[in-house]
Amino acid sequence: MKKFTFALKKIPTLVAMRTKQQVVKCCPPAFAGMTIAFLAAMTLTACFGGSTSEPTRYFTLAVENIDMPNAGEASGRLQVRKFTIDQAYQRNNIVYRESAYDFMFYDLDLWASRPEQMVAQVAAEYIVKSGLFASVDTRASGKPDFELLGHIDAIEEIDEGSSQYARLSLKLTLQKPDSDAPLWEKRFDERQSVSSREPRLVAEAISKLLGKYMEEALGAIAGAGK
Repeated sequence: MKKFTFALKKIPTLVAMRTKQQVVKCCPPAFAGMTIAFLAAMTLTACFGGSTSEPTRYFTLAVENIDMPNAGEASGRLQVRKFTIDQAYQRNNIVYRESAYDFMFYDLDLWASRPEQMVAQVAAEYIVKSGLFASVDTRASGKPDFELLGHIDAIEEIDEGSSQYARLSLKLTLQKPDSDAPLWEKRFDERQSVSSREPRLVAEAISKLLGKYMEEALGAIAGAGK
């Protein structure tokens, strides 16, 4: 009888000790403290910010100071038609290339609008400033006397070893609406060196290239007598 009584007293003690070990393993005090600290830090981050993600940056083209032709008396109405662009560049992402076989683009560095729209808008601003035409439209509003068409073959950053360049390949055409033969047409394709791999410098260099192209185009159009 004594052995039986002793066994009954020991069984509850063993069960209690096992239950306590399970609790300790599932939630040790040190781990619980770390969990609370982590949740508190996450709450503060959500409330006050602290995200480490990089912001998206947007870039655009600008009108440069160029030599304008002697316009004489402005005459005729010109419509700048919507420019077209090679399919590979139909994106807002700024394209960069490290060889003739690479074609990559930045995820967070973007053009503020589609490249063909920016180039057409800046080209129209140059024509307005030239004073060659009585009016310049970027939207269809009746039949114009002249049309300016543009096609972009490439607008990109080129990285060759330690050297970086901006490239703009653009074809401009001046014609009358009822004629298939252009009054003037030229394809431009040049690159300009930039000091570092920085999209802002690429946008500035492409703006300068476009200004150079438009200076020649306006001079040729004025010389052709429209």
